[in-house]
Amino acid sequence: MKKTLRTLALVMAVLMLTAFVAVSAVSCGESAKKIKIGVLVADASGSEAVSFRNYYKNYIEGNYNVEFMYSNELSDAEAETAAIENFVTAGCKAIISLSSADRPAQIAQCEKAGVYYAVASGVLTDDEYNAVKNNKYYVGAIGPSLDVEFVTGYNMAKWAIAQGMTKFAIYGAGVGYRVDMHIQRTAGMLAALCEDEGTSYNGTSDVGAIIGMLYGMGEVTPAGLVSDKYQLVGYHALWNFGDATWQQTLSSVVAAQPEVILCAGTGLTVFGQAVTGTNVKIADIDSFTDDYSIAMTNGTVCYLAGKYASSIGPIFAATLNAINGNGIKGEGNTALALGQTYWVATSAEQFAKFQSADTPTAPIFNKVLLDTVIGEGISYDTFKTFVDTDRTPKN
Repeated sequence: MKKTLRTLALVMAVLMLTAFVAVSAVSCGESAKKIKIGVLVADASGSEAVSFRNYYKNYIEGNYNVEFMYSNELSDAEAETAAIENFVTAGCKAIISLSSADRPAQIAQCEKAGVYYAVASGVLTDDEYNAVKNNKYYVGAIGPSLDVEFVTGYNMAKWAIAQGMTKFAIYGAGVGYRVDMHIQRTAGMLAALCEDEGTSYNGTSDVGAIIGMLYGMGEVTPAGLVSDKYQLVGYHALWNFGDATWQQTLSSVVAAQPEVILCAGTGLTVFGQAVTGTNVKIADIDSFTDDYSIAMTNGTVCYLAGKYASSIGPIFAATLNAINGNGIKGEGNTALALGQTYWVATSAEQFAKFQSADTPTAPIFNKVLLDTVIGEGISYDTFKTFVDTDRTPKN
């Protein structure tokens, strides 16, 4: 009888141990299951896009239990819709957008699918924000405001003018796609030129009118700049690298020999090779990456207003909080609408100082810093201060 009881006890112990191991295995499997986040991109090849991707894929994925899925390059609202459908089908819990063909439609689609949506390195217009600020699934936007984008383009053109340059070309990047930030940057360039008393664009120097023309026409007309002092000898836009007409326009812009091409973004990617061996310079609004470091050192790029790779860290933190039920909302339960600015370098030495402050292995928004705003009980004021803090490298 005692032997039978001992055998039964042993069997029960084995069964309990087996059950414990099975439960532990399930628990470990569940905890190890990564949270999927989709990323929409309008430009997949520019140095800024690449640096952002490297930060998310190499640093954030290595330090948090998340997996980023990236779309192909998107050029219109239909492509954005298809990409979101793919992300939802793949089990993504949130979408972070770097593509802006139709953000209201993106937000509505994400709401219907029950996934969170956030804007990285950009903003909504006031009208767009007011329409969705109380949407449960809209996390918000963190990036340069449209006013900052305008001023950034304006300051770049004013710098070139201050250097004595008078012969310009403009690369509008996504102006043809009605990308808000590119329109604002380009409008800033034209407004800076039109401050000269003898200069106008399509008969006006009014900023609002210039912005309206860009939205309406989707392009800059070089002949529209009438000036006693400045020449606008060429205009280019979009990223149709495989299109022969697009390539011909690119070549004609360089052949016109502007002193500088004022670029609304991705200027080095588009014009870097084409201007090699010429006296044409590139002034750009992009990111502090190795490609720009080389180009600034060899003189191809003379001016960069840049973002740094980990500047998209805060929107990741806000998105992860939302997924985990710790969403951060402003007054009136409204979505985030927080601003960022650009670092500006006009020399290789200045560029090197900025770039060394945010590296792939030691980003500004590292895990230690991000962890201060990831988790329960993070207030809006705390998060706003976190984003607003000036992190420009000091001398």
